[in-house]
Amino acid sequence: MKRIAPSLTDQALDRSLKTAITNEDTTTAVVLDHMAEYDARKLYRPAGYSSMFTYCVGQLHRSEVAAYKRIRAARAARRFPAIFDAIAEGRLHLSAVVLLAPHLTEGTARSCWRRPPTRRTKQVEQLLADRFPRPDMPTHVLPVGQASPAPAPELTSEVSWGEPTPPPSEVLGTDLEVSSGAACRAAS
Repeated sequence: MKRIAPSLTDQALDRSLKTAITNEDTTTAVVLDHMAEYDARKLYRPAGYSSMFTYCVGQLHRSEVAAYKRIRAARAARRFPAIFDAIAEGRLHLSAVVLLAPHLTEGTARSCWRRPPTRRTKQVEQLLADRFPRPDMPTHVLPVGQASPAPAPELTSEVSWGEPTPPPSEVLGTDLEVSSGAACRAAS
């Protein structure tokens, strides 16, 4: 890629960055639209993948987190197409859609589009916590039988590759920190 940003004036860079972000939002919405349809048609199967997730990671070379967010957002947008427009217009981002997706119904989705959530993820989390509170404690507690303590591991005089283990006095210093000399001997 040929870099153009270093040659731009401050004002031109400001305009160019804002344009690039707008283009990125639009492109993200297009990618989600394609992913939603690809997923619905299960086209990852003829490509040799067992799921849309494995296809995104293996074929599209997305990280696990990027694949998860895009698939979750694409599926939510397929159910509620207004998400595509909200993302393209910069009113929603992938993290917000991932947080909102489990709570979306016809009623809740409409309210999201009327008053779009803030761009900050923590604020979206707070809005969801206010609207869909969870109990602080489990509502049902079952007694658990008393667990017996696990047996202490056996101490052996050899490590797994057959070399003798140094005595504890060599490995542990007086204040229970590993001395560098003993650690080197233990590792060699």
